[in-house]
Amino acid sequence: MVDQKSKYLQLAKLHKKYIREGFLPTLGIPFLTLLYESIDSDNKSILIFFEKDNRIIGYVTGSSGMKSIYIELLKRFPRLLISLLPVLLSPKKIFKILEILFISIKSKGYTDLPNEELLTIVVDKDFQGKGYAEDLFIKLCNEFHNKGYNSFKIVVGESLARAHSFYKKLGSIPVRKIEIHKGISSIVYLKKI
Repeated sequence: MVDQKSKYLQLAKLHKKYIREGFLPTLGIPFLTLLYESIDSDNKSILIFFEKDNRIIGYVTGSSGMKSIYIELLKRFPRLLISLLPVLLSPKKIFKILEILFISIKSKGYTDLPNEELLTIVVDKDFQGKGYAEDLFIKLCNEFHNKGYNSFKIVVGESLARAHSFYKKLGSIPVRKIEIHKGISSIVYLKKI
């Protein structure tokens, strides 16, 4: 069984290794470790993972909104500040953090979309193509359903063709194009449970 401290570090490393196109990996392993600890502590969020030989081989996260995750991060303020110290030297990264924070406010205007969202799904390369990603997705659907939700959204970078195929195959429907970071488009999918 993976211990708590190792769990968050392993999740952070998988994120950084496999979600290279996103902005969050540029904030570093210490920040990502803290982020996964916050997601796991948040009662409005879901973290499901598969492990083999004390190694996490895949995981999925979901949430009913980022606000409660931000609150969990702020509860760890000294560690958060230390994890973000290198970022404070980069105005470009600070601007991107602000973009992420304010996209939640802008997206509230979409009353046709649920607050619930799949945040990340990752499977280690050695275990891809063996059904783990589908199993994680189904487990997330079941968790959202058990919490009383009938749908959730997924935001996928427009250039991620493999991810688009995956979500469509599992019954997710593209409903909107958005821009979280200036000049980078994403597609929002809706998955009904």
